[in-house]
Amino acid sequence: MIELQRRPGGEVPVVTAVGMTRTDSPAALTSEARLAAQADALRRCVLSAGAKTRRVVLAVPHGAVLSAVVPFEGGLSEEALELRVMLEAEHHLSASLDTVALDFERLGPRSDGREDVLLVACRKEVVAEQRALAEAAGLQAVAVDVEGYALWRALGEARSQRGGEDRVTALFLLGPGALQLFAYRGARLLYARSDAVGYGEEAMLSEAALAAYLEAAPAQAERALASLYGAQPTLVIDEVAVAGAGAALPGVMAALEGRLGRPCWITDPFLRMALGPRADASLLAAQAPALMVACGLALRGFTA
Repeated sequence: MIELQRRPGGEVPVVTAVGMTRTDSPAALTSEARLAAQADALRRCVLSAGAKTRRVVLAVPHGAVLSAVVPFEGGLSEEALELRVMLEAEHHLSASLDTVALDFERLGPRSDGREDVLLVACRKEVVAEQRALAEAAGLQAVAVDVEGYALWRALGEARSQRGGEDRVTALFLLGPGALQLFAYRGARLLYARSDAVGYGEEAMLSEAALAAYLEAAPAQAERALASLYGAQPTLVIDEVAVAGAGAALPGVMAALEGRLGRPCWITDPFLRMALGPRADASLLAAQAPALMVACGLALRGFTA
């Protein structure tokens, strides 16, 4: 969990609270019991971090959404664009508006004078689950984002140098249950893939489990990149970034670079941010790659 604040006249966000809490929600639990366990973990995380706001942005997995980039005529007002999106969304997303929550975002002008707009749809019950989680934890969900787009926001903060609108970045998210690949060109998500290659707590305690992960994860990362190139044969990747708690496992970066045959860098979205007096600096430094999604959600909160 990350709480950000933009002080009057300040150019950079200030990290005012940071927290992490483990949540155990076995699949054997009923949906109600799982929601209660997750809400309790979220509540404890917010309280232990000392966060002051109760307004939050949550995320759904990228696999839970449908998306499409659609060109519209340039110069449309926000109201006119919203009307056009509502009229054309079903055609472009192949989903009934009765069953999905719909959102859109302007991506910028095209060379032909039109404007690209990102359309995103998610089943209403998935969004409702996230809002129910926030409410059960005593919080108010001001927006429900998508993991891949939250990562993109944080990636912009993690780069040591800004710019490069046409720069293509392959971002690996090494989570406990999955290895995910996201490819971006500037602000546009080009590709997303998730594979069930995780590490679990035993990788941090057992040399054998860690060795197995160091063999499996880089091999799967190589296959994921091959799949990306298969989908987009002319794509040229400019950089490979690594996020997620798995990035901190000993030997992971060297194993990835050796398997992929190219340099990779660990993401830290807090490079240019200030640190408030209540924020845990040691936790932030140690867990920066694992907090990428949380940071991207907090950045979304500035405009939610």
